[in-house]
Amino acid sequence: MTLRVGLTGGIACGKSRVLRRLAAAGFETLDLDRIGHEVMAPGGPAYRDVVEAFGPGVLAADGSVDRKRLGGVVFADAAARARLNAIVHPRVREEEARRVALQPDRPDRVVVTDAALLVEAGIHLRFDRLVVVHCSADEQVRRLMQRDGIDERAAQARLSAQMPVEEKRLFAQLVVDASSTLEETDRAADGLALELARLARARPARVVLPLERRLAAMATGPQRGPRGLDRTRVVQDIVAAGGLEMERIARLLVPPTDRPWYRAAQPGAGEPGPETLAGSVVVWSLARGGPDAEFVASAAASLARLTHTEPARIAEAALRAVALMEALVSDRGEALAPPSGPPPPGLLEALQALDRL
Repeated sequence: MTLRVGLTGGIACGKSRVLRRLAAAGFETLDLDRIGHEVMAPGGPAYRDVVEAFGPGVLAADGSVDRKRLGGVVFADAAARARLNAIVHPRVREEEARRVALQPDRPDRVVVTDAALLVEAGIHLRFDRLVVVHCSADEQVRRLMQRDGIDERAAQARLSAQMPVEEKRLFAQLVVDASSTLEETDRAADGLALELARLARARPARVVLPLERRLAAMATGPQRGPRGLDRTRVVQDIVAAGGLEMERIARLLVPPTDRPWYRAAQPGAGEPGPETLAGSVVVWSLARGGPDAEFVASAAASLARLTHTEPARIAEAALRAVALMEALVSDRGEALAPPSGPPPPGLLEALQALDRL
């Protein structure tokens, strides 16, 4: 089964160099940002919808979408940005899936997808592993000034407009420190390639859980989750999106938020805690790729960061999900208490649909 890897990082951190090194190691690579350009090009699947949504003012003289003009519109307006994402992201996913499907699946296959905004867009959990390439903020500024011929103030402004790379690292299972020389960055990338090859060979087989065991996992603890979320709604949204996408889940929050999903959490949020959503994360993760404790912990932590800011609550959610996963795939899963009453409306259908993702 193919190991899907997301590669991201801060601006001028060396991500492109690491991607080239992974390609040289024999891995298949995809540039998601380039695919985004292609789907918005004239004749592309998103072109007409983008023009209809934002008007001819975003077009260049040759009829193509002027990305600077479009950026000026969407970066100043969260609603416009969400509208653009709703148009472009599904087309990008479809094209990415088409290209991945061009090659046959095999146990040692690794596909690395490069994109600058995997975490910011909340799509990092589409990948089995997330790699963040990082360096210090001072080094980013120095490289930006040298690369783009800009002054320090302009470089600092670009960094301020992005998620800090140190925060982005919180979502990664693997990191590459590209702070030093090019040679040392290459050695780190080569080490990453060895680790990804090992992970691909060691991928766990899928575990097909009986429906009654999935229902038992979804029935543990209170049904009500934080900020209006509950396990059934989360699973239903996973099915609708084809995976756990944080921007979509953020739209379910009560009260609603107009902030990026990773800024939606409210400090001091009380009960119920994020660990109540562990069942949703676990049944989905087992359906998509077998028992993988590192992935399950990362997925549960991402979902917890949507509602809570306290590290202890986030860690508790991750640990609860891993413990539940291990119970489900062992003999202890038979001891999980069955639901005491009928399942919530739509839950049975959603749990059955997970196997078709």
